[in-house]
Amino acid sequence: MSNLLHRPVTAVLCTVGLILASCSAVQEPQLVDANLTPMIGLMLNGDGANFLFEEHSVTNKQFLSFVELNPHWARSEIVRTFADRNYLSHWQDDFEVLPESLNCPVTNVSWFAARAYAAWAGRRLPTKEEWEYVGMASATAADGREERDYQQFVLDWYSKNTESLPGEICQNVQNYYQVYDMHGLIWELIDDINGPVSSGGSKALFCGNVPASNIDPNDQVKFLRDSLRNSLSASATYPNLGFRCAADEYVADCCAAVPQAAELSSLPDTSIYLLDTKWQDQTGADRSLNDFSDEVVVAAMIFTHCEYACPRIVIDLQEIEKQIPVEQLDKVRWLLISMDSVRDTPEVLQDYAESNNLDTSRWTLLHGDDFAVRGIAAALGVRYKKDSNGNFAHSNIITTLDTEGRIAHQLLGLGAESSPSVAAIKAECAK
Repeated sequence: MSNLLHRPVTAVLCTVGLILASCSAVQEPQLVDANLTPMIGLMLNGDGANFLFEEHSVTNKQFLSFVELNPHWARSEIVRTFADRNYLSHWQDDFEVLPESLNCPVTNVSWFAARAYAAWAGRRLPTKEEWEYVGMASATAADGREERDYQQFVLDWYSKNTESLPGEICQNVQNYYQVYDMHGLIWELIDDINGPVSSGGSKALFCGNVPASNIDPNDQVKFLRDSLRNSLSASATYPNLGFRCAADEYVADCCAAVPQAAELSSLPDTSIYLLDTKWQDQTGADRSLNDFSDEVVVAAMIFTHCEYACPRIVIDLQEIEKQIPVEQLDKVRWLLISMDSVRDTPEVLQDYAESNNLDTSRWTLLHGDDFAVRGIAAALGVRYKKDSNGNFAHSNIITTLDTEGRIAHQLLGLGAESSPSVAAIKAECAK
């Protein structure tokens, strides 16, 4: 285990002059105004992939600091695209938390809200691989899966299926990496929430006709975690579901207010255009999702190196396009969103449009970074997973959006009967 870095990294608060209080450095957990959680430096599987991982889950106190600076994430202001009606329901008000709950993990938060907090803090949500790597450790070993008592403790807690609010952080023994409460306090969100599901049914993932699943039924504890993750929507909240952050490095410039773009304030609260992410189209021009307001949008996620599912998705879209009356075609935008943020540059997308005879007066192809891609996929319900070769297993969904970015219809699977999509597009154009 000599290749594992498991000493706490000294953390300095973004606000000059304040030092973060670490649970491991004091007798009792301390609250510091506008604090961030200290992070532990780790090396993933000894392959040189260094990352930082928060010592404990994000607390109500910490999340309150975020909401106070970003009031559009307050309970009364949150839009339904980003969280369900139970969001922060255990708080007394938008900016009031019971004193005894301040040092407890924040729960009743959605994946979208957790991701927004992480970005505000100059961090990110951990990947599944990172979380499982840290969560595998017992108090005495990096891999505690062979410790029967420890595994039984974890399994017993997961099997309780409790929906009660959690107690305070840092009350249990740290694990091998000096991280608190990976098990036994709350369930935790990860970044790749919309990863693969078990094969079979309409949500099967396949590219190159090879289904992909991230569930291992032979590992009962991991099976329970994966089953929960695969059942979640990105807007769902639960009283025992929270999160902690990870990072590739410390970022000094963080924790400032991030106002909501003014042009988004008039959108309905179920519009996916509320995702304030940045994109480039096939010409290299900067785009936002809100650019497509006032058009009926028919959208699908693809990647250009795909040799099976994605070409079929494009064919399905073209067949649908042929069934739209000429007088309505000018009202429709055909949108291909790449899930490959590395290879699918605007130039590559332009070549793809030309090779597939796509009329770019009506078709737009979008390139975004991983953050933007993960967000739009979550909003559209698209699941995907990148493999070691840079290709993707993914679900196949064609989504019709109304002129304000609300989902009007979704067509699941390849070669599915298209008449419901055609009818939805015609109906939206007629409004």
